[in-house]
Amino acid sequence: MSPAHALTRSRLPWFADHRTRRTATGEARLLAYAAGNFGKNITFSGAEITFLFLLTELLGLRAATAGGLMLLVLAGDLVFDLLAARIVIAMQVRGRSYRWLIVAGAAPCGLAFAGVYALPFLSSRIFAGALPMAAMALVLVLFRGAYAVIDVPHNALMTRVSADSRVRARVSGYRRLFSSCSSLTIALVLTPIVQAAGTTGDHTRLALAGGLVGLIFTATMIASARCAPGTADSRAAPSAAPCRDGLRVPLRAPLVLAMLALAALTGFAPPAFERMLLYMGEHVLAAPRLVGAILTAITIGQFAGVAAWTALTARIDGTRLLMLGHATCLAGLALFALIGIAFPMGTSAPLLASALVMGFGQTAIYMLPWSLLADVVDALEWQYRRRFEAGLFAIFLVAIKASGAASTASLGLLLDLAGYSPGEAASPAVRGAILALGLALPAAGSLAVIAVLARVRLGHARHARIRRALIWREGKT
Repeated sequence: MSPAHALTRSRLPWFADHRTRRTATGEARLLAYAAGNFGKNITFSGAEITFLFLLTELLGLRAATAGGLMLLVLAGDLVFDLLAARIVIAMQVRGRSYRWLIVAGAAPCGLAFAGVYALPFLSSRIFAGALPMAAMALVLVLFRGAYAVIDVPHNALMTRVSADSRVRARVSGYRRLFSSCSSLTIALVLTPIVQAAGTTGDHTRLALAGGLVGLIFTATMIASARCAPGTADSRAAPSAAPCRDGLRVPLRAPLVLAMLALAALTGFAPPAFERMLLYMGEHVLAAPRLVGAILTAITIGQFAGVAAWTALTARIDGTRLLMLGHATCLAGLALFALIGIAFPMGTSAPLLASALVMGFGQTAIYMLPWSLLADVVDALEWQYRRRFEAGLFAIFLVAIKASGAASTASLGLLLDLAGYSPGEAASPAVRGAILALGLALPAAGSLAVIAVLARVRLGHARHARIRRALIWREGKT
């Protein structure tokens, strides 16, 4: 059979038939892999939400100093992702799999997170409130570096859990479900403990909470790695020879450019709504207490979205679903703007309904790029005769984190340029800037993503033909 026949033959191979029976054991292993996102998100998002507060309120750093320290750590984080990819590739050449790397790195990362939460305890009990800045920076850098060593192989493992793009998309839904569960845990358990430590000075409880989170992370990641399917199954990635992975990703390839644009837009635009929500609640809606209810409604919408989008992955291509997710989020933003701006007060129920719609769309926005990225790895292998698993996932992570940092910095700068001043009534110009940044920016980002994805031709059927061609070529070499 020729490569052309391999790419065009209509009958799909065993791994691309979405009607294949799902065994209980196989589905449980997919869930076990996805459960790793609970551990990853409870540490990473927990760090994003609480570390700045911890540095300022519990360790006594000035806000500018703490912000500079976090910015330095973030800059190092971008380097860590690329360095982690090199480590992953080097270890694979020595016969060490993704699972081995995750298991080996789980405990150091968990300990590093616990170390950050122990800093206030150490500062008050050992250093008499004068913990050296270098010690704080070291612990933060150790956590970020250890996390990158876990994050890159766990994300790249998406290429090995299955060769079927439908299954990969379903696993992305499972991952999002566990991430949402951990976000709920952070909101209901971890954040209140940190806030209480700032009020009562109970640093012992904070340190114990950090140790418990580190233990949960370690146990979750080890279980996820050991139970994940596909890593020892050559059929899941027939041509994934370790020595063929590479960090020098072909950046000019259209699919790579599309994925980098997707990463940059996803990190920069959609989160702007939540980042500006406190300002909108205070200065536009004049209802600060409504912010918590809106965030809760978004989370509830995300849980509902997991079930719906995951069910649709078997029938609709991931690119189309992702476009539909952004369109849904656009509808929620438009509804929020219409209700919050055009109508008077007393409209909390419709606002919460619009937040539910946004949360529903956000699930697709954040869950589907990972399965699409795994499919792109296969497409690039067919084109370049080399896999770029660790490299492509690392560069995607760098792009999404860098754009997220740029978004936060840009929001602060633009608010300042508009004349925003803390504690003062917002002028019409400031309110306009808040609305533009919180509503127009994420809407423009969603429109841009839809335009990018409209040019990507990588659906379930095409991906299945690519996989069949890869198997054919692997058999010929």
